[in-house]
Amino acid sequence: MRKIFLIIFLTFILISLTAEEKVITKQPLKAAILSCFIPGGGQLYNGKYLKTGFVFALEGSFIGLAAYHHLEAEKYYDRYKVSELDSDYNEYVKYYERRQSDFFWVGTIIFLSAIDAYVDAHLFDFEERENKIHLKFENNTVGLVYNF
Repeated sequence: MRKIFLIIFLTFILISLTAEEKVITKQPLKAAILSCFIPGGGQLYNGKYLKTGFVFALEGSFIGLAAYHHLEAEKYYDRYKVSELDSDYNEYVKYYERRQSDFFWVGTIIFLSAIDAYVDAHLFDFEERENKIHLKFENNTVGLVYNF
């Protein structure tokens, strides 16, 4: 009976020694994908609420501008088909170019927010990892201390 108790006791000790502290981490690829499909989604996943609002507002603004410029371009193109005036065609070209520019900026914002979310997810537990390792300066020597 004592042998079984001793084996169970040693097993629990070994398990407790090998068990690691559960550190919450974020998945960088998931954060980037969320940021690509939901405005500010990756930043929200990482817990960066101020960035979430900023990215959401910026993306939403450019998407709204693109929709507005698209409708204006269609309106002036329809007018041009009826009237065949150069002024209507010039207005169509102006709004068409603005819409294309808006699409470029939406794509750029999505790309940059995805990169930001990816990097933030990698650095999510940086402070916990940074607190585990320290340089120690004593008696004209340098030591490295790692806390488990």
